[in-house]
Amino acid sequence: MPTAYRQPPPPDVAWTSLCRRTPIVAALIATAAVLITALTWQVTSGISAMDTAVLDWMIAHRGEPLTGIATVITDLGDTLSMTILAALTVGWFALRRNLPVAALVAITSLGAGVLVWVIKRLVGRHRPPETSRLVFEPSLSYPSGHTLGSTVVVGIVAIVLVPQITKHWLRTAATVLAVAFPVAVGLSRIYLGVHWTTDVLAGWIIGLLWLVLCVTVFTRVLCPQPTAITTLPNDAPERR
Repeated sequence: MPTAYRQPPPPDVAWTSLCRRTPIVAALIATAAVLITALTWQVTSGISAMDTAVLDWMIAHRGEPLTGIATVITDLGDTLSMTILAALTVGWFALRRNLPVAALVAITSLGAGVLVWVIKRLVGRHRPPETSRLVFEPSLSYPSGHTLGSTVVVGIVAIVLVPQITKHWLRTAATVLAVAFPVAVGLSRIYLGVHWTTDVLAGWIIGLLWLVLCVTVFTRVLCPQPTAITTLPNDAPERR
């Protein structure tokens, strides 16, 4: 009798269907590359009118409870918090012996930190004047590390965890939170006076680009499309 062999089902990860569509992925990457190039050229040319206008508006509208809320959000989006979130997610998938997804979260999260470190030093942009800052930040400004890090870590955690949620309303709530949190982190950095608007825009765009690249590689290399059932003959001939 013939014996049927079937590949195990691939891990259930969001964005895989999107990342298999080469024209869409190529368009997203090209668009992000153009935007990042334009932003980087802008920041190396000086402070833009948008940067000063947005910062001035934020300073003019400071007050409680907004300052307290912004401080809490920016603390939740810092390196330590994002490292803990990524480590817990990696550990959870490792315990479930889902090593491909654990590796995806680990590599994507670590890569975000490397991107921030490298780009900050390549661009070398200084932060807004100390008189406008409400918190202490000694590092360089472009891109916003809080923004890029939260975009990548919260994004990849949502990509691998949301498909595990069975209730529709909870999946929707988790997706909205995963989008809203990096947006809030970026806005809090401008509000607190430690980043220009272009720093935050770069953090969002570079973070999304990195997410798309990582999930695309995962989809194409570690998570190929399942093949049809393959039927092979038994080693021993069938007796008649």
